[in-house]
Amino acid sequence: MKILGILIGITGLFVFSIPLFAGIFNFGSLAGILLSLPLLLAGLFDTRLRELCSTVSWVHILCRLVQCGYLVFLAIAVITCACMIKETRNTPEENKEYTMVVLGCGLEGDQPSLMLWYRLKKAEGYLKDHPEMKVVVSGGQGGDEIMPEAQCMKQWLLNHGITEDRVYSEERSRSTAENLKYSLEIIRENHLSEEIVIVTNDFHAYRAGYIAKKQGIEHRTLAGHSTWWLYPISVLREIFGITWEWIRR
Repeated sequence: MKILGILIGITGLFVFSIPLFAGIFNFGSLAGILLSLPLLLAGLFDTRLRELCSTVSWVHILCRLVQCGYLVFLAIAVITCACMIKETRNTPEENKEYTMVVLGCGLEGDQPSLMLWYRLKKAEGYLKDHPEMKVVVSGGQGGDEIMPEAQCMKQWLLNHGITEDRVYSEERSRSTAENLKYSLEIIRENHLSEEIVIVTNDFHAYRAGYIAKKQGIEHRTLAGHSTWWLYPISVLREIFGITWEWIRR
C-alpha cells in the first residue's frame, strides 16, 4: 500500500499539474492536486503515520475519516463516470426533426477555446450531414472575453460553410442552465423543433443533459472530443459538478 500510495500520488500530481504549464488552473486542477498530495505524503511517511495512529487517538480518527472520504469519493466517481459514458450514447435518431444547441465554453481572444473548438467541429459535421437542421449557438460574454461566445461561435460556423439562415445566437447566458433556458426561448420564438440536440464535450454531456431534463427539455446528445491533457481536470470538475446537481435536486 505504501508504494501504491506513492505511485498514485506522484501520477496524480503530474497529471493534474500539466495544464498549469499552459496557464490553465481551475477547480479541477485544485481538486486533483489536493486529492493526490495526501496519498503521496501518506506513502512517504507511512511508518511515522502508523506510529501516530497507534498512540494518538485523534490522529487515528482523522486517518479513518480521510480513508472513508476517499472511498466515498471513489464510489461517486465510478457512478458519475458511468453516467457520462452512457449519455454520450444518447445520440439523435435519424429521420426526426431536431434543433441543435451548441453550448459555449470560453474564448481565446476572438477565437474559440480548444474545448469549444471540439464542440463546433462536432456541430459542423452533423449540420453538413443534415442540411435542414437549425442551430442555436449559446454563450454570453465573460468578464475576460472581448465578445459574446455566441458571436464567435456563429462566425466560426459561417466560416466553415453553414449558411446564416440556419444559425441563431443566444448571447445572454453565463451557465449551462442559462444556455438551455435562453436557447429554448429562441427556439419557441422562431417556431423551431423543441426536441433538441445538445452539442458539448463528452465529459460535460451528462450534466448538460441532466439540467435539460430538470427544465423539461427533450434532448439528444452529440459529444465532441476533448484534448487528453485537459481531460483529467475536466472529468474531475464534472464529478463534483454532477454531485452538486444531484444534491440541489
